[in-house]
Amino acid sequence: MISQTSLEGYKGASLIRDKHFLYVSPHLLLRPFISSYTISTPTVQTMSDEYAVLPSASSTLVLSVTHHNIISSLRGTNTKVCHVGAFANKLKLLFLIEFHPGGLYPFIKADQSELLDASFMLDQLDKTLKQALEDILLESESIVSLLNTVNRIFIHRLYARPISKDVSAIMNSIISKHGNVSAKKLSSDFYYSEKHIRRLFLRHIGTSPKMFSRIVRVNYALKLLQNKPESFTEVAVQAGFFDQPHFNKDFKMLCGLTPQDYLKNMSVFYNDSFKM
Repeated sequence: MISQTSLEGYKGASLIRDKHFLYVSPHLLLRPFISSYTISTPTVQTMSDEYAVLPSASSTLVLSVTHHNIISSLRGTNTKVCHVGAFANKLKLLFLIEFHPGGLYPFIKADQSELLDASFMLDQLDKTLKQALEDILLESESIVSLLNTVNRIFIHRLYARPISKDVSAIMNSIISKHGNVSAKKLSSDFYYSEKHIRRLFLRHIGTSPKMFSRIVRVNYALKLLQNKPESFTEVAVQAGFFDQPHFNKDFKMLCGLTPQDYLKNMSVFYNDSFKM
């Protein structure tokens, strides 16, 4: 199994790394769907118990290795803050497969709305995938062999259930506009009724276009806040909010705290910049 020594000895390409964790891009064919593979050894570098993942409209497959077994789970489309620190600190190894919005749909046979803001044991959804991933994690002695085999598993499944090209186009339009586009405008641009676009989003992404747009807009604001701006009003306007009160309201609705409080506690929040 992968160990701290495996992590430190890895010489391949990476997105981000230090001696305790590694972010790696998937195979080129998988990059429209999977944002990254993350491997970490939480007990070596303990994080705050309050550590939390911010909303991203994405899903994550989680293989958690304790001293006794492997727990394989899936977190569906994530539109709420999810506290993970206390759990992660108990683990020997953590292997994450992090998807782009809509990226899980080709691999798990379920409407994504059924997985919204919920965690499932992976064998409830796909026993074959669960067993394959756990076997690989147990058998792999190097990170290269682990990643190569995981890539093969997902490439093999890729074409069985493709995501709608229309959904991808609409989603990319929302992202390119930082979430500042109305349902009426999307309907006009893509020649679908608002009701049909909503139905497509719920099936492929898990949430409505309105919620997806809100998450995109708040995530854009989060990127602007990384620079610790002097004026929150400036951030609100740049992110496309009507005014600062509307910005504060949407931010608190999704993140559970105000932008001001977020800036004071940034170190206990995780926002994956590779997902969106």
